[in-house]
Amino acid sequence: MRSRLLLLFSFLAMMLTACFAGYRTAASCLRVRRGTFVHDVVLTGELESARGDLIAVPALPQWQTTIKWLTTDGVEAKQGDKIVELDNTAFVSDLDAKRQAETQAAQELQQKEGEWAADLKEKQLDVEKKKSELEKAKLEAGLPREILAAREYEDRQTKLRRAQVEYDKSVDVLKSQRTGISSERANLDLKLLKAHRDITIAQTAIDALILRAPRDGIVVIKDIPWEGRKLQAGDAVFVGFPLAVIPEMSTLQVAASLADVDDGRVAIGMPAVVTLDGYPDMTFPGRVESISAVAQESNRQSLRRAFKVVVKLARIDAERMRPGLSARVTIRRQQTADALIAPRVALDLSGDKPSALLGNGKRKEVAVSSCNAQDCVVTNGLEEGQTLASLENETHG
Repeated sequence: MRSRLLLLFSFLAMMLTACFAGYRTAASCLRVRRGTFVHDVVLTGELESARGDLIAVPALPQWQTTIKWLTTDGVEAKQGDKIVELDNTAFVSDLDAKRQAETQAAQELQQKEGEWAADLKEKQLDVEKKKSELEKAKLEAGLPREILAAREYEDRQTKLRRAQVEYDKSVDVLKSQRTGISSERANLDLKLLKAHRDITIAQTAIDALILRAPRDGIVVIKDIPWEGRKLQAGDAVFVGFPLAVIPEMSTLQVAASLADVDDGRVAIGMPAVVTLDGYPDMTFPGRVESISAVAQESNRQSLRRAFKVVVKLARIDAERMRPGLSARVTIRRQQTADALIAPRVALDLSGDKPSALLGNGKRKEVAVSSCNAQDCVVTNGLEEGQTLASLENETHG
């Protein structure tokens, strides 16, 4: 009995040694096993928000400007806090010129007012003088013809007519002067009003160069797409260019990149598990919500193209999640229960007919349905528990 036990232990030891040694120099035991086969695709990406309040370069008198100051990326902002300040040098210089124009217009108007007042006073005095002469002429011409010589009577009538003409002329001159002054004053008022308006526009433009937070939230500074970096002070930007966004945290999602060579490996609706690089011990379930129709370059200099894959999260951790955090996305392409699984290192899939390297060093033709990076599902040719060997050992053997 004891001898049989010794023989049994010796056999098991030999089997274990063979299993762990493998065929020739295998480092571990390769066996066909039955279990759940999973095929995952792992992508890299980062958190982003589906919606948010965008802060962009406003409409300005000139097309391009420069960032003078920019808040820190990821800062917690309160409503009204300054987020971006754009360069106002050109606008300040323009504002100074417009203020000088306003001062000159006001001085010109004031000077003209004095001239007009003096001129009108002179014309008014002339009218009053002509009116007095007319009244005198009327009195002299009003004497009866019977008490005056005929020649004197005619002279007085002529003087009356001449005084009337001179008076009417002075009244017309005064009226014309008032009309001219009114027209000239209107032009100067328009000039001054335009100077006021130009100043208001310039001041509004300067005020518009300070962009503030529309509400409380985290500020995410936008990228320069063609340079692959965040915006910073000194960068030239143009009207409408997005500078920052205050995201709605409830709409956080993951934007991942799928290499164009892997097109078709991921489909909308596939389950996913998201792991934030900053919190590797935590996972967040999700599902593929969308895949871009066209693969694009990550930046202008890159030759690599990728599809944008958006993963919608089943739950959001508001305390830990922040836009821009990098993440690993594991997408479950396939899951087959009770499958016969063989290690991929023991299978030769290069030819038309796959084969497996058995533990005794022989090859055997097999049928394979699906594979991931480590295992394959075998539908024919192998049995559960069967020992295999790594093809690397065969090559080096």
